[in-house]
Amino acid sequence: MSGEQDIRGLLMTKESRIPTFVAYTFTLLLLVVTVGDFLGDLKTTAALTSNTPEWRIDFQTQNESMQVVETLQDDETRNINFDMSELSIPEGYSIGYINITITSEEEEGISVQCDSVSGDIIENEMNAQWNDSVNTLSGQDSSCQPIYLFLRVYPDFDGESRTVSALNEYQALESWSEVGWGDGVLSMDLDLDVNAPFGFDPVGQDVDEEITVDATVVMFSVSIEKL
Repeated sequence: MSGEQDIRGLLMTKESRIPTFVAYTFTLLLLVVTVGDFLGDLKTTAALTSNTPEWRIDFQTQNESMQVVETLQDDETRNINFDMSELSIPEGYSIGYINITITSEEEEGISVQCDSVSGDIIENEMNAQWNDSVNTLSGQDSSCQPIYLFLRVYPDFDGESRTVSALNEYQALESWSEVGWGDGVLSMDLDLDVNAPFGFDPVGQDVDEEITVDATVVMFSVSIEKL
């Protein structure tokens, strides 16, 4: 108790009251300034947010097709490639996505047992969105129907117009100004399993199949309008 009384007495002395008061006053001023700065930042952020303009972004698309025709033997796997450097990409355009259509020469009929055809896009060094959930990288068919595959190349591109908030046109277009997407070679594996009519081919006529692979490369350019 004597120690606490000594400290309290020291604080209550005339000599100690002035420094203590100055310290309390300084602390209070710092608190007021800090709160003022925080409220000022909130106001500035709110003003910027409320005054940020909106921009409408539209896409103009252009397609270029590439084709490979291969004759596969029964139980064969063959690799094919589409070199993106062979495309004629117009100035200001980027590769958005690639549609693949795989068709066979057979047509379904009463006496035809369709061959089993499959195709797989191989993930490699090509710059694309390999892990995008919309991709269809593998397909198989044994009913003489086309197989459709899809690979998104440019991040988030789907061809649909959109509205964004940005301080200026440069910021609004920043996501659509990246380069390098689509650089590389699109590689695919084709597989064939020949199915003879009714499962019976005594003279060995049904031993191969002509398969056509069409790659449609969708390219886009961007236009912008302030709303």
